Amino acid sequence: MAYIIQTTKNKTYKYIKSLQQKKIRSSERLFTVEGIKSVSDAYESGKSIRMAVISESFFLSGERERFEGPETVIVKDELFGGLCDTKTPQGIIAVMEMFGPEELELSADKLYIYCDRVSDPGNIGTIIRTADAAGFGGVMLSKGCAELYSPKTVRASMGSFFHIPVRTDMEPQELISLKERGFKLYAGALSKDSKPYTTADMSAPSVIIVGNEANGVCDEILEESEHIIIPIYGRAESLNVGAAAAVLMYEAVRNRDERINERCSDS
Repeated sequence: MAYIIQTTKNKTYKYIKSLQQKKIRSSERLFTVEGIKSVSDAYESGKSIRMAVISESFFLSGERERFEGPETVIVKDELFGGLCDTKTPQGIIAVMEMFGPEELELSADKLYIYCDRVSDPGNIGTIIRTADAAGFGGVMLSKGCAELYSPKTVRASMGSFFHIPVRTDMEPQELISLKERGFKLYAGALSKDSKPYTTADMSAPSVIIVGNEANGVCDEILEESEHIIIPIYGRAESLNVGAAAAVLMYEAVRNRDERINERCSDS
């Protein structure tokens, strides 16, 4: 049964708004998803949705029927924006339960990416979205990465948040231990041993590693990884980590397919 929130003093309104704060999200184990595309993906994912929050004008549209959940609240249009992280909200928010730390079922047939202390939620969301698009098996986030359930992370992932497994709080030693399982580790890093990213052999099980926007990949991981670089041809000092991750991920897919095809041709 839907009811209309007509004032910011409403208890439910205040509660939904409080989920914009990380400490409240963490204590309640709830987060919000905004926008038609992302909320549609949330519903299709089968994840637990506690509440559908829709603006009054959205309620009057034909779209709203597929978004009504266990509890649906309607918010006056002039109040709805106060619940959103976006400047131009689309009239729909889902309040969802956090998934908990997901375990990755690693497969030799898939590629993976590890983010070492990537602190910008927009970059994390972009990397999740790109990993999904490139067909990666999962995303690994170290401690110190931006919060997975931040509205900016969720929004930047554009629904891919619900399509690809994401492991959080992964320690460097857990990553390094994958070498014992036959995985190669490729870190985006400039060093005397760095090689162009196009020369890496990704036909073996592989993990691409990208680092903190200011400080790069930590020494502990660098010592156990092969170093690859993306050439800079212009005057820019470096690439944004989200852009660099996209280049490396798509090259990894191309590289793997090419090398596997070469081996099949030679056999």
